[in-house]
Amino acid sequence: MARVPCPMLIELQSHSTVSDGQLAPAGVVEEAAKAGVTTLALTDHDAIAGVPEASEAAERLGVELVPAIEMSCVHEYAEDLHICGYWVDLEKIAPACERAQQERITRAGEIVENLRREGFGLHLEDAVREAGDALSIGRPHIARAAGATGDLGPFFEEYLVPGAKAFVPRRWPTAEQAIEVIHEAGGVAVVAHPYWDISAPTEVDELIRALDVDGVETFYPTHSKEQTAHLLELCDDLDLIPTASSDYHGPTHKTFPKFGAYDTYGLADPQTPPKP
Repeated sequence: MARVPCPMLIELQSHSTVSDGQLAPAGVVEEAAKAGVTTLALTDHDAIAGVPEASEAAERLGVELVPAIEMSCVHEYAEDLHICGYWVDLEKIAPACERAQQERITRAGEIVENLRREGFGLHLEDAVREAGDALSIGRPHIARAAGATGDLGPFFEEYLVPGAKAFVPRRWPTAEQAIEVIHEAGGVAVVAHPYWDISAPTEVDELIRALDVDGVETFYPTHSKEQTAHLLELCDDLDLIPTASSDYHGPTHKTFPKFGAYDTYGLADPQTPPKP
C-alpha cells in the first residue's frame, strides 16, 4: 500500500521569552515539532536574539527554521501595525532592533510618567519587572504594574489607547521604514495579520496596495473566511505571497496557545517566501 505523505504545517509567526512569548526559543521549536510543524519562523517583536538558539533546536528536531522578526510600526490606519521580515540577515538588521527596543523603552517611560500624573504610584522599574526585561516592555506590562488585573481592556480604554489619558504614540518606524529595513537586511517583508490590526476591508485593501511588501499573512486564527478570501484576492492581484501562522505565544496564552490554529477554509495553501 502506498504511503500517504504527511501534510506540511507552515507556521511563520511565533514568539519566545525574547519578546512576549511564554517559552524559551528552543521550547517554542520543541512545541512546534510536537505539533507537526514542518516550517517555522520565530518572530519576536523587534528582536532576533532568540534565532540562533531556535535554529540549533530546529536542526536537532528536523524543523526548517526561517530566520525572522516581527517589526512593530506605525501607519495612519493602525498605531501598532506589524510587518514580518523573513530570511533576514541577523547582523544587518541588529541595529534596527536596537533602535526599536530603545524607542520602546523611551515610550514606556513616557507612559509611566503620564500615569504618575494621573495618580498612579509606579515607576518604570515596576513595569520592567512585569516584562522580565526592559527590551520587551509593552503596554500590558505597564498596565499590570499600575495594578490592573484580569481583563486589561478597561484599563487600556481609559489610559493606553490613542486619545486616552496616558497614551504615547509610537514614533519609529513607519510601515514604510520597517519594510525598507527588512529589505536592506536581505529579507522578505510581509504584512502580519491585517485584519487583526485593521477592521475595515477598504483600509486593508488600500494599505496592502500602497506598501512595497512581498506578501500578506493571509491564514490566521482570527481571519474569517471572507477576510481570508479578500487577502487571497489581493495576493493574486498583486503577485504577493500568502503566508500563514497561528501566532503561537505559549501553551497557556489566552489568545494564541497552540500551533495549527489557523483555517485555510479550503481556499488555497499557505506558502513560505523563497529565500531572496
